[in-house]
Amino acid sequence: MKFRKFSLALLFFVVNFILLFTFLSPQKYQLRVGERAQEDLRATKDVENKIETEKLIKKAVENVQPVYRVNPTVQAEMKADIEIVFEQIYKLKDNNEIVFEDKVKYLKEETKISDKSITKALTMDKQRLEYLKKYIFETINQIMNTGITKEEIDALKETIAESFEETDKFKSDEKLLGIEVLNSFLRPNKFLDIERTQQKIEEAKSTVDKVIIRKGEYIIYKGEIITQEKVDIVNSLGLLEKRGREDFLVNISIAVILIILECLLALYVYVFHKELIKDEKKLILLALIITTTLILSLPLSIISPYIMPLVTASMLISILLNPKLAIVSNVLVSTMAYLAIGDQNLYIISLVSGSFASFASLEIGQRRSIILTGAKIGIVNFFLALSLGFMSTTNLRELFLNSSLSLLSGIFASILVVGSLPLWEYYFDVITSLKLLEISNPNNEVLKRMLIETPGTYHHSIIVGNLAERACDKIGANSLLARVAAYYHDIGKLSRPYFFKENQIIIENPHDKIIPTLSAKIIKDHITDGLELAKKYKLPKEIINIIKEHHGTTLVAYFYYKAKEEGLDIKEESFRYDGPKPQSKESAVVMLADSTEAAIRSIKEPTKEKIEDMIQKIVDGKLNERQLDESNLTLKDVEQIKNAFLEVMMGMFHERIEYPKEGGESDGASNR
Repeated sequence: MKFRKFSLALLFFVVNFILLFTFLSPQKYQLRVGERAQEDLRATKDVENKIETEKLIKKAVENVQPVYRVNPTVQAEMKADIEIVFEQIYKLKDNNEIVFEDKVKYLKEETKISDKSITKALTMDKQRLEYLKKYIFETINQIMNTGITKEEIDALKETIAESFEETDKFKSDEKLLGIEVLNSFLRPNKFLDIERTQQKIEEAKSTVDKVIIRKGEYIIYKGEIITQEKVDIVNSLGLLEKRGREDFLVNISIAVILIILECLLALYVYVFHKELIKDEKKLILLALIITTTLILSLPLSIISPYIMPLVTASMLISILLNPKLAIVSNVLVSTMAYLAIGDQNLYIISLVSGSFASFASLEIGQRRSIILTGAKIGIVNFFLALSLGFMSTTNLRELFLNSSLSLLSGIFASILVVGSLPLWEYYFDVITSLKLLEISNPNNEVLKRMLIETPGTYHHSIIVGNLAERACDKIGANSLLARVAAYYHDIGKLSRPYFFKENQIIIENPHDKIIPTLSAKIIKDHITDGLELAKKYKLPKEIINIIKEHHGTTLVAYFYYKAKEEGLDIKEESFRYDGPKPQSKESAVVMLADSTEAAIRSIKEPTKEKIEDMIQKIVDGKLNERQLDESNLTLKDVEQIKNAFLEVMMGMFHERIEYPKEGGESDGASNR
């Protein structure tokens, strides 16, 4: 089994690799810088002239002025350090126990001031020192407020020296002291703001429009001298002939991208749709839809990439498998189309419209509504192509042509879906809401036969369908499947309609004339007969399973106890249905609805309390017999099912009022 799945994955990879390789291999050219071109060469698609674009970006970046920030704490730290120096000078001046030479030596170690200036500081009047300190602080305020960079320090020291020299407030040796003190603690407080500068650079880059060579424009004219710039442009279009290692690397790149995309899809399926891993048929269906869509779409790119019906894959996968899986698959399809075509606008359109198609397909109730959905997708494509085109081209004629083709691609995709959907359903045995709605039509041959030949069973099945649908809505199961399966669950009664009580309207009960064991066999055989009819009319396997499971392994109790009363030698197993027990929530709900409808129909003068008690009795009986063990129903589900049944049955047995007739008589009518 694992080998077969691996083989499927390998085949999927090989087919798509060949597909991409084919479309990524246009005519190649041999170009050499300095030689004359042998022929004209035009752009096969819009392509950026990266060299010219880089020149514009470089120029814009050069015009960006760097952004600086001033750190206010530096100025405060400088003042604090200078304050400490002056405090030390004051203390040393007042300390008579230390000899003068030691004072000079101490300050020499603590500061970068010269011996001459230290001597002056120790001999100056304290008032003059204080005045000098204030002057230094004022100078700091003047020079630091605007900020200084590391590169400006040396020039600023010279400016400070000139400033002190020009003042007449101090003597020359006092000026020297002030200059040395200030310069020794001078440091930058203005720093480059890298983040904001980079932000301005990025803003400048973003304002530069790419230099685009439009599709069809000449890149090289015949006879023109080939430059490196022209070679690079041709290379970016993938038109440059590459040999050996370069071609090998291109092929490896395609393979790696495909492997990554395939692994992501496989991982998503494994994590979120494990049921698909077990269903080999559906895995083949998924791979085939993706590959077929690409095979049909890519050749149309010769006309225009915008006509490609890529959303076909999303619509089919959403209808046949799962809408979430359709969204993920659409990423793979869109990416592969982008690799083959190289149109960014088309890539965005494909991603958005494919996702829209996945959700829009949920609303499809009839096959003809698929065309309407395709038209909606086409409209989305049109406005997307128009909006993206306005941002990338000024050629209005080309813009509206591409937008119109995008509109047509949605309709084209819906036509492909309508035409191919029956084939997918038939060959892969997939049941869709469309298929269910078709076979639930009362004009269907089997249902018409039931209405005519087994009217009681038909009416019973309709009510069971209503019960099952309401219950499945409550518990989040497939309500449409449950309703349609309920319509068909008793089709086996068409073989012997009058052996079933609901069809015995004016005739005698034929069971009165046969032994209980034969009666039980006839009752049980309506399952076997139903399966044969279901296969004859090619009903979906999900409905066939519910026909097989809707009685589970329950006992045909009436005839079993009748046989015991008559003293027959019997085995209980021969009076039990062959099963299996319900394997799905929908099957279990149909079982409960079937038994509930039959039981409540037998109640005379039904009231809410009687109906509620009967529903409880039926459900408890199935639970006690362990008939629901394999259906994945929870106890919470069971409670919701009981409530749903009660709602539906109370709607059927609503209160009636009497309408008076002439002469005092009355006529019962429904209070509608």
